[in-house]
Amino acid sequence: MKLIVVMSAMNVIHTSGIDLGHLRVLDVLLRTHSTVRAARELGLTQSAVSHALRRLREALGDPLFVRVGRKLAPTERVLGLRVPLAEALAAVGRVFQAGAAFEPAALKASFRIIAADYAELVVLPQLLAALASEALGVDLVTMVVGDAVEDVIQRGEADLALGASFAERGGLMLRPLFRDPFVVAIAAEHAPGRLTLERYLAARHVLVAPRALPGGVVDNRLASLGRARRVVLRTPCFQTALAIAARTEVMVTAPRSLALEYARHAPVVTFPPPLELPEVRFGALFSASRQDDVAHRWLRERVAALFPAKPQRKR
Repeated sequence: MKLIVVMSAMNVIHTSGIDLGHLRVLDVLLRTHSTVRAARELGLTQSAVSHALRRLREALGDPLFVRVGRKLAPTERVLGLRVPLAEALAAVGRVFQAGAAFEPAALKASFRIIAADYAELVVLPQLLAALASEALGVDLVTMVVGDAVEDVIQRGEADLALGASFAERGGLMLRPLFRDPFVVAIAAEHAPGRLTLERYLAARHVLVAPRALPGGVVDNRLASLGRARRVVLRTPCFQTALAIAARTEVMVTAPRSLALEYARHAPVVTFPPPLELPEVRFGALFSASRQDDVAHRWLRERVAALFPAKPQRKR
C-alpha cells in the first residue's frame, strides 16, 4: 500500500511538473514561514526557493502563502496539505532508505527539540556527549512553545518533544523514558528537621508551570484533601524556582532528578513531600509520520539509551 501511494505521488509530480525537491521546499516553508530561512536550511539560494514556490503555486492553483509582516502565512489550502505532505515525504524516504546501512557518523542533520529547562538539564548533557563520540554532524536546537507542544509536533515544526503530561492525539506517538518522583526543595538555612503537611501549607511556594497552565499535580491533590497552599510566584522555569528557593524561605516542589542536580551546586536540601503525589512520567513525543524515518528513529533510540529501564523489584 505504501509503495502504491508513493508511485501515485510520483505520477502526480511528473504530470504537474513538480518534483520531490519542490515538495521538500514546501515542507520546509510550512515550518519556517520564510524563504530566507528555508533557503538556509535546504542549502539553496533564496531565488531558488522563490522559484520553487512559484511553480507550486501554479501547479496547485493557490497562493499557498501570503506575506504578513516579515513572515509568510500559510493559506487554508496548504494547511490541509501538511499531513499528507509529511506522510508522502516519509514514504518516499523509506523507499530510498530500504536496505541502506545507516551510519550515524555520516549523518548531517539538525534536530529541533521542544524542551523546558527540566528536560534540557536531564537530557542534553548526556545526549551531547553521545553525539560528540558518535555523530559529530548532528546539531540540536531546543524550543519552548508553552501549551502548543502537541500542535507544533503535529505541524512538523519540531522533531521531538521531551517532557511530561503530553495530551493524547491522533497521529502522535509517545516513547516513555523514565519516572521521576517529586521532592520539596528548601534552602538549607530554612530547612525544618521534619517536613510535615502543616509546615508545608504554612510556607510560601513557587509553582513551576512549564506549559503556562494554572494549577498542577500538587494543587489538585491538595484540593482533593480540602486544603490549599500559598503560591507567591508562578514561573515556567524550574531553575528560576530553585534559585529563588536557595536564597529565600520559599519552597519548591520539583522532580527529584532535577532538584538533586541543582543541590550539588547550591545550598538546597530536599525532603519527601508530606502528601502523596504521582511520579513524573517523562517521555519523548513525536509524529507518527516520523516513526520509520531512519535518522529520526536513531535519535529516539539514542535518547532512550540514556535512561535504561530499571529492573523491577521482586515482591
